[in-house]
Amino acid sequence: MNENKDIKIREAVQFLTEGDKATKKSWFKKPEWDVAGQNYDKAASCFKAARSFDQAIQAYQKASDAMFKSDSLFMAAKSMESAANLAAQQLKQPERASEMYRKASDLYQAHMTPDRAGEITMEPISVDSAIEFYVAACNLFESEDRGRFAIDTFKRTIATMIKNKRYIEAVEIMHRLSKIYQSINNQSGLNKNCLGIIITLLAAEDEVEAKKQFQTFCQHAFVRSEESAISSSLLDAFEQGDQDLIDKVMRNPIVTYLDNEVAKLSRELQVPGFSSRPYIPQSVGPEKKNMYNQPQSDSYSLQNQEKKTNPYYLNDNMVNEDKSLHDHKDEKQTFDGDNDENVIVPPKEDPIHQPPSAISAPVHSQETAEEEDDGLC
Repeated sequence: MNENKDIKIREAVQFLTEGDKATKKSWFKKPEWDVAGQNYDKAASCFKAARSFDQAIQAYQKASDAMFKSDSLFMAAKSMESAANLAAQQLKQPERASEMYRKASDLYQAHMTPDRAGEITMEPISVDSAIEFYVAACNLFESEDRGRFAIDTFKRTIATMIKNKRYIEAVEIMHRLSKIYQSINNQSGLNKNCLGIIITLLAAEDEVEAKKQFQTFCQHAFVRSEESAISSSLLDAFEQGDQDLIDKVMRNPIVTYLDNEVAKLSRELQVPGFSSRPYIPQSVGPEKKNMYNQPQSDSYSLQNQEKKTNPYYLNDNMVNEDKSLHDHKDEKQTFDGDNDENVIVPPKEDPIHQPPSAISAPVHSQETAEEEDDGLC
């Protein structure tokens, strides 16, 4: 592993040397900035493979400068962006990465590629720098009159602001996004964005401004949308202090399918003065039934009551038990006869054809009668 790393570093140093030679000027030779840029870029790749990230960043910066002097603005921006990625992701240096991202964005803009200049601000850097870059990207798209391509950039800007609780700034960007929706005749996106504005203002505890914005939105086609009805219900719930109504409205699919950060923010809405309910686990809730102590149904209770009040139920039950016991004995005898081959069961004689003398009748003696009389007494 160390041998491969040393080999890559030696290759990188060799490419740096070739790049430096290409930048030198003589009587009969001009600096070859494009050749130098290619060698610097190869050197940066070798340093990156050897995990020598700081040297790779320096090589990428030299490649960007060489490409810029050779009028290759796009390649210069790409090299600077690669250097910024290493600083942000590998070295965890957001401030250093922020500066290089800014240079790369300017180079993309100089190359007349505002789309890439806006996308470059999506890299993981510090929150303040990220928001600043997001806003700069939105401005760039609007200045180039390419708003329809900037919807994703605007949404990411809004999400970053809401996630960091910068609600007022997020509302301003939402209003700018509404103008883009109006310019491209996207009424569905406009309605959802208006609902997001109402939710964000309520989260910022600015109920008065939320009502004003709602009245302004209702002057247009927004008033006929489902988002308008949801916004009206939210404002009524805040005015009445009804937290249950807010929770009910927030379960509406239209709210749950808003942008992620706006939907999360809606679930955190609370009327002024409302304390959050304690969390009760579902397993110990009052509606959780124990399988060993389930409540009896009404039909089961009525059946038990009928058994208690019916005087003939006990006799009927005893008759049924005798029948079941008799059937069980017959089955047992049949089973024993089938399994035991040595046992010979004599045929049962029919009592109808037996003579009267063969049938034994019970004999009741006088002593037996007296004992029965004594038992009855």
